[in-house]
Amino acid sequence: MKPLANSIFSSAKNASTIEGRRPRTVVLRPNGRLDAVSSPAFTNALQQALELTTETVVVDLLWVESVEPEGVACLIAGLKRASGLGKTLSLRFMDVATQAAVQAACDRQYI
Repeated sequence: MKPLANSIFSSAKNASTIEGRRPRTVVLRPNGRLDAVSSPAFTNALQQALELTTETVVVDLLWVESVEPEGVACLIAGLKRASGLGKTLSLRFMDVATQAAVQAACDRQYI
């Protein structure tokens, strides 16, 4: 997951530097698993994307095979950070189990 997320983030960062502007939207496309091993790197990429964008970060979860509790915590932390920055974090293509886990975590934390 780390190389793909980093390559997408690097492309957006380089494009914004060349143009002298920050992108309105950054898309992250992790793959594999969001678990205890991969979540720290993805959390870092997500935080950097939220700092870079002026409006929205889209997380495309289509190629994610499974999201463990650590991955859910990473997504919740991203939602909180986006809210604090006045930006939007859009989670796309979540499987039903991940959607239920994220919703339950949001309900518990009143996001």
